[in-house]
Amino acid sequence: MKAWIMAVLAAASLAGCSTPQQHQQQPFICRTVESGLGQPLADSDRGIGHPVRDDAGKVAGYSSQCAIKPHFQRFYFDGAGFKPFDKAPPSGMESTTVRVEAGTINRFIYTIAMPEQAPWNHKVIYWMRGGVGIGHQQGQAMWFNDALNGSEKKLMPKLLAEGYAIVNSSGNESGVHYNMRLAEETAAQTKAYVAEHYGKPVYTIGIGGSGGAVQQYMFAQNRPGLFDAGIPIQSYPDMVTQAIPISDCPLLGQYFLEEVARDPASPWATWSRQALVEGMNASDTAKNPFTGRPGSTECISGWRFAMPTALNPYYRSPAFDKAIAFYGYAPEAFAKVKWTHWNDLEEYYGTDADGFAPIPIDNVGVQYGLQALVAGKIGADEFLRLNSCAGSWKEQRDFVQYKPESDPFDAANMHRSATCRDPAGTPAQRREGEQRAIRAAWDSGHVFTGKVLGIPMIDLRPYREADLDMHNARQSFSVRARLLAANPGEAKRQVIWFAKPDTDLPGQVMKALAVLDQYLSTGSAPAEFVDRCVDSAGDVIGAGQGVWSGVLDGGKPGACTQAFPIHSSPRMVAGESIRGDTFKCRLKPLATAFADGTYGPDVHFSDAQKTWLAQIFPQGVCDYNNAL
Repeated sequence: MKAWIMAVLAAASLAGCSTPQQHQQQPFICRTVESGLGQPLADSDRGIGHPVRDDAGKVAGYSSQCAIKPHFQRFYFDGAGFKPFDKAPPSGMESTTVRVEAGTINRFIYTIAMPEQAPWNHKVIYWMRGGVGIGHQQGQAMWFNDALNGSEKKLMPKLLAEGYAIVNSSGNESGVHYNMRLAEETAAQTKAYVAEHYGKPVYTIGIGGSGGAVQQYMFAQNRPGLFDAGIPIQSYPDMVTQAIPISDCPLLGQYFLEEVARDPASPWATWSRQALVEGMNASDTAKNPFTGRPGSTECISGWRFAMPTALNPYYRSPAFDKAIAFYGYAPEAFAKVKWTHWNDLEEYYGTDADGFAPIPIDNVGVQYGLQALVAGKIGADEFLRLNSCAGSWKEQRDFVQYKPESDPFDAANMHRSATCRDPAGTPAQRREGEQRAIRAAWDSGHVFTGKVLGIPMIDLRPYREADLDMHNARQSFSVRARLLAANPGEAKRQVIWFAKPDTDLPGQVMKALAVLDQYLSTGSAPAEFVDRCVDSAGDVIGAGQGVWSGVLDGGKPGACTQAFPIHSSPRMVAGESIRGDTFKCRLKPLATAFADGTYGPDVHFSDAQKTWLAQIFPQGVCDYNNAL
């Protein structure tokens, strides 16, 4: 995910959710200069906001709103990218032109691309970008030049040629910020601007990958009517609940690291074996980003910076330091910022007397590796040692700066125990999440509940499990599982399309768009609006009911299930469902766990092992069959 991080503003109302009074985050870096749009307009002389400089480079005022006057530019597409022109495009390029407007709404930079090679069909693609960020910056414009990424350069000409207008805002790039209510309000204001200045669209379809996919699910839930359909690519149901299993990754990685350091012949030296506990994919041959040698896991290759970025109040992206220096901010301007997702959304989570936001991360009672134990893949002693040593994250005020080179898993900020491997020793402390933070995550609309979808969605995913990519395949089914659990009728609005990693993804997007266009034009689902998967050539492997059988229903694997194996997570291995929305489990006494089949028919603990288990879990163990 991108390192640029999140701005915090309160957003518009959500039925059933609390919405605190809107406020604007300061300090806040305006990035219109980097976007090639000039300096923002000065609106203050009191030192509040972004410094605006005169021609001599001296500060002439400050911009709290990062506003600019609208800019207009025409571009032509030369087959490789978009190039600006003034009066006329080069000969032969007349049919590839687009008119782009850029300006600012809600402190973020919008762009509106209107096709010129084909008449506007009065339909809008609202394009959203991904990442997970922690604010304090405006983001950069999606200007139609080198600011477009590779997939955008391939897809934008296709969309424009079909007559679609393409609308975007840097406030809808989750790598700029991850305040979904702010993103929602920004999209609503931007859409209203388009309607006022260009005409009301026939419909608006959201398209975006990763965090851009998350926004589509969140907006459908929190702001019905904002979009009419969506194509979430490489989706997650939301990013807040991803922190639940991902918070386990460094804890488990540190345990494996220590085990192999103690004994190089440890079974955990085989990287693929770590998947027994982590659930996610692992490889003995993939290059490890920490060591540079063969062997890694999705926890490492996909998520290595996720927890420091979201949880460590003192860790910020080096790219942020460059922007601070580039714009000439005083070093102390950002000294009080606590660089966590939770502090970034403090209007929802609140803060304590020291300014730290509460954290929902909880692993009390979590039995890491439970399914591996029940399946006979690890022994009872290993299971006990693992859970005794896994530990937890410290409290915010006890954190120190993250040093990835010397401390790859941020172990300095974990509760560890030097004697955890000894049954007579002290197990590493587990962490109890703050209930008010858990409630705030749900009440603020940052958790996808599955109760509301309301619009047709084609959840499109290039399958990248072999790359140990963070966009793992189970996420599409996590969405569906939440829909089925909360409102089964809504699950019919979501279909899941998978493609091989080398499939023409832009081509698949255009096929999905054609299906949704027909759906919206006719008011009913066309025959192609069904689950499906395709091979590298784009040929259909399976389509229709039952192709994903075996993922959620325990049935015989369908054609797509067989072609695209689904992995799990540390919490699923510990007994949680694929929904992945349990911040804190209900606990049950160990006596109940011994009697109710938690450990299966073949696991038999000795009295000494039961004593050790009681020391590790004095409050009991998770009962995922009885939700809180």
